[in-house]
Amino acid sequence: MTYTWIPFYEELARKLLQFINDRRPLVDFIYSDLSKVSGKSLVDYIHMEDGSRVRDIDPFSVYAIFNRSLKIENRVAFLQKFKERFNLRSEIPTDFNGIPTVNSQRAFFFNWADKHEESIRQFWELFEAVVLGRDINTIFDRMVNKTISQYSLTIVLYWVAPNRFLNLDGKNRLYLSTIGFPEHYPKLDYSRYSDLMQDVLQKMNDHSIPYSSFPELSYAAFVNTSKKQGKKNDDNAVTYWTYSPGENASKWASCVEEGIMSIGWKGLGDLSKYESREKIGNEIKKIYSVKGSAKNASLTVWQFSHEMKPGDIVFAKKGRSLIVGRGVVTSEYFYDEKREEHTHIRKVNWTHKGEWKTDFSQAMKTLTNITKNRDYVDNLNSLFEDANTPTQKEPANRQYWWLTGSPKYWSPSKDWVLGGDIDYTLYNERGNKRRIFKHFYEAKPGDMVIAYESTPVLQIVAIGRVVSETDGEILYIRKIEELSTYIPYDEILNNPLLKDSEPVLNRCQGSLFRLTYDEYKEIMCLIRRNNPEPIEEEDGNPQGVSESEVYEAYDRKKFLEEVFVTPDAYDQLESLLLRKKNLILMGAPGVGKTYAARRLAYAIMGEKNENRVEHVQFHQNYSYEDFVMGYKPNEKGGFELREGLFYQFCERAQADKDHEYFFIIDEINRGNLSKIFGELLMLIEKDYRDKPIHLAYTNESFSVPSNLHLIGMMNTADRSLAMIDYALRRRFSFFEMEPGFEAEAFKKHIMRYDTPRLRKLIVAIKELNEVIKKDDSLGSGFQIGHSYLCNLKDDRDLESIVEYDIIPMLREYWFDNDNKYNQEVQKLREALK
Repeated sequence: MTYTWIPFYEELARKLLQFINDRRPLVDFIYSDLSKVSGKSLVDYIHMEDGSRVRDIDPFSVYAIFNRSLKIENRVAFLQKFKERFNLRSEIPTDFNGIPTVNSQRAFFFNWADKHEESIRQFWELFEAVVLGRDINTIFDRMVNKTISQYSLTIVLYWVAPNRFLNLDGKNRLYLSTIGFPEHYPKLDYSRYSDLMQDVLQKMNDHSIPYSSFPELSYAAFVNTSKKQGKKNDDNAVTYWTYSPGENASKWASCVEEGIMSIGWKGLGDLSKYESREKIGNEIKKIYSVKGSAKNASLTVWQFSHEMKPGDIVFAKKGRSLIVGRGVVTSEYFYDEKREEHTHIRKVNWTHKGEWKTDFSQAMKTLTNITKNRDYVDNLNSLFEDANTPTQKEPANRQYWWLTGSPKYWSPSKDWVLGGDIDYTLYNERGNKRRIFKHFYEAKPGDMVIAYESTPVLQIVAIGRVVSETDGEILYIRKIEELSTYIPYDEILNNPLLKDSEPVLNRCQGSLFRLTYDEYKEIMCLIRRNNPEPIEEEDGNPQGVSESEVYEAYDRKKFLEEVFVTPDAYDQLESLLLRKKNLILMGAPGVGKTYAARRLAYAIMGEKNENRVEHVQFHQNYSYEDFVMGYKPNEKGGFELREGLFYQFCERAQADKDHEYFFIIDEINRGNLSKIFGELLMLIEKDYRDKPIHLAYTNESFSVPSNLHLIGMMNTADRSLAMIDYALRRRFSFFEMEPGFEAEAFKKHIMRYDTPRLRKLIVAIKELNEVIKKDDSLGSGFQIGHSYLCNLKDDRDLESIVEYDIIPMLREYWFDNDNKYNQEVQKLREALK
């Protein structure tokens, strides 16, 4: 990293000193030259209590103009204006990573609630001292937690002099806690702040931590805690793992004695020779005769040998609820062939040994990367806060809250990074106390938060956790989970257990509402219907072969046992879907199209994982608004923008690109396809996957991910339907399913009910199908499918199937040919005599 922002920020600070005694030209510049740069006037963010523009401003609020949640191009546009106005020599920055930002609802630092003129004066006094290199001890202590909160104060100091002052925003505090420093600093005065900076610098100087400056540390913290899609962890970022030292911790004693961690699978030999996880998986299946997917075993082995690194933190566990130790990885992977078992080794400094009982279940896998779940990591770290004393930390007196965010100022879904802290202000943008003000003081670290986004979204979008008590100005809340499927407010409003909750009774007109434990549990039940737990509890005993996986394994063999098609037909189905991404199964009613579609998805996934399969049925009134996005009526008599089922499923697939997802559409030709798909008609093509376009309603950038597959079904016997839209036809492969009476799997299945009458009926239906195929007005798409006979209970069901399922269909086929109808009906009835 070159940190190109530092010289620009430092030069700008020196230029701003000219306004220390007269800020009117600076204010004029802000509202004339900077207004509308990002599409909104700065009056939307910085204004007087009556909404008009400010008459005075402090220098740090000037920096906040371009240190908010902005697109890179808008940030650069702001800085370009500053460069032109102040004739700056420094080049416009090309990197901004690691710079702490403020949210737009708090885009200024001076306090309108009380004596703003005095607060602005103090900010300029501090600014002058910093720029000129003077001592700030006295003014720091005078301002901290009175004029500005302690963490915000370190942020603004870092903006102006990043090589001299340590930034203590949420990311940095979290990262500092992983390298030996506390995460929270109650009553931070300048003496404590200075001591902390000296301690950090000392660790840099003796190479205890691999950084040489505060900006390098801040950048590492940014990379380590950033969970945005597409960003990869820095090589120096700490990764957190849970680890099972043998079944029921049977190897724990030897791990402690030798200072190592180890895993089994000795038959694989030296793991460093494998170039990919796939090759490891193939070898595991061959050596250990694993049936179905070996994904959990191969993942564990690959991560242990190729992804884990020195400096990572490991929590050793016993069973599902005991932690027996915490350690730091100190070596690369190595293979010890002399050991009888557990030959795969890494050295570990086990810093804590004992037993810590947790109130949350651990993942079942031998090795699990838990870094992305900050709440999980924090709960485990909290067990070890009191040196080596093994104690159980109970979430005693935990409280539950509902946080409302207005997209006008701050969007919980778009402006809040997973794992990041939101500094939610106790005063609104005009300096007034937020509604139910006392709640902000009652919220305590560890409290759980349901994040709701107000108009026009009107949905629950995330889960958070309070990470520190308020300092009188700000409550810090960490985002611990992003929801892949949002929960509409209607579901809350119409729920009998939630209709009298505090947010509903107040119509969400406020920021922070209290929830009872039962209300919180009910909301979590609504969330978990379509949002799986952040960490999957998967199989992974040390040998990787004896325990069943969470999801039932499913493969080609299982498909052919359950779906009555030939092996060649399955191979063709799989090839068509993977090649084209989009497949339509055609055929007569009863050939098992829907049944086959879902099991085709299972077979390709290798498991029966319903979380990665979505199912919808089209009809004449199904619309783009149902499928992608559109305005829907709300309880207030107005309209709100809601995301459709396909949009939400694409978001889920996009966030999990390592796995395949399947969207199944029944009766695909019953809908107005061009109308339903809209602009997505192009995006579902294989060559346009992952290529974004702007959506009609929001103009947001959106793409259909390449790991999402579409499977449609259509009944070729449905005369009332026009031919499928050509524009869609060329984007799908088509496969016609035939009745499966000749399939070996069907014959094996039907033997359970084998009677002379059943055998005669099957022969009669097969002969009937030959008649239908040769009929010029019908054809193969009108045959009688095998599924009519797949759910027999006993021989007595046969009359019912013939009289009430098959014969009415024949009446429709030959509605204008009584002779043909009577002739074929008589044959079926004769078979049952």
